[in-house]
Amino acid sequence: MSDAPLSYPVPWIFIRDHAPIYGLKNASLEPLKHVSLALLGPGSLPDHFPMAMSAGESVWVPIEGDDLARATTLVVRWRRQNDDEYLWRCVF
Repeated sequence: MSDAPLSYPVPWIFIRDHAPIYGLKNASLEPLKHVSLALLGPGSLPDHFPMAMSAGESVWVPIEGDDLARATTLVVRWRRQNDDEYLWRCVF
């Protein structure tokens, strides 16, 4: 039997319905810490400090840019309670 860890489902739901305000929901059953957001490609979002998000909590962020779907990726970084760090890339 392998000692590889079990897979971990992405805990996020990216909400695009209210652009240019976008939502990120912690859809998991656990609190997440040191959550931060960054953009790859053109576009801008306000500066923020890493945050903690409870299970089911959402954060809303204004993200500006021309045609984000064509060339921009949102990168979400977080830590679980055991301090393992994860990154998730999400396209618009």
